[in-house]
Amino acid sequence: MRPGALLLDLDGTIFQGRVLIPGALETLLFLQKAKIPYRFITNTTRMTKKKLVLMMKDMGLSVSSDDIFAAPHAAAIYCQNKGYKKILLTVPDREMEEDFSDFQLVDYNPDAIVLGDMGAGFTFNLINDLFNHILGGSELVAMHKNRFWKSADGYSLDVGAFVSALEYASGRPASIMGKPNSNLFVLASREWSLPAEKILMVGDDIEGDVCGALNAGMKSILVKTGKFRDETLQSSDIKPGYIIDSIADLPGIIDLD
Repeated sequence: MRPGALLLDLDGTIFQGRVLIPGALETLLFLQKAKIPYRFITNTTRMTKKKLVLMMKDMGLSVSSDDIFAAPHAAAIYCQNKGYKKILLTVPDREMEEDFSDFQLVDYNPDAIVLGDMGAGFTFNLINDLFNHILGGSELVAMHKNRFWKSADGYSLDVGAFVSALEYASGRPASIMGKPNSNLFVLASREWSLPAEKILMVGDDIEGDVCGALNAGMKSILVKTGKFRDETLQSSDIKPGYIIDSIADLPGIIDLD
């Protein structure tokens, strides 16, 4: 198998916490030498792309902002296409406001709530305020709907749990921007002008990465690092094209002939 290009998940696939997954750097060098283009695709909403690039540089990876496509970009594009002017941006890193500079950022009467993972900032008061905005007519635009994620300290609830709570309470579905929404995969790969079946997605999340790739018509590889859990794989109807122990094993299944 020789893909035309690859989309690579970051947290849990390339690094865990602030440490590279063993073999990640060597695999990226392999792809560069083989002249197979790749791009990182992430649901991360806890930091801006600039901070993400700096963090990866500290790990020994030289990347640019253009190498990363993140859920906030998809949210901004969505809100622009909907014609929204006023946004209630609910994210932990206020520097992310730069990505939404085309909008009027407000605290009251927003056209849409753009919601990222607030972590410990998810208080009752915050959730209740967002709930009342939704009842008042604001659309909930969730950057993603991941159930949980794994940090160096263990598993943590992700924004999806709180999105579901708001959907349940308001009776109104959120618009989901990140993985597994196929739109994120399409936007991240559009510059390659390749058929979807020529693009390979590699990630640790069977729902976000594998199902998202399938939704977009792409092939997929599931790695057994990060948030991977064997019981989740066994109970899921979602079937990855390949399963490997880690990103270090990726070169072994890519045919360069």
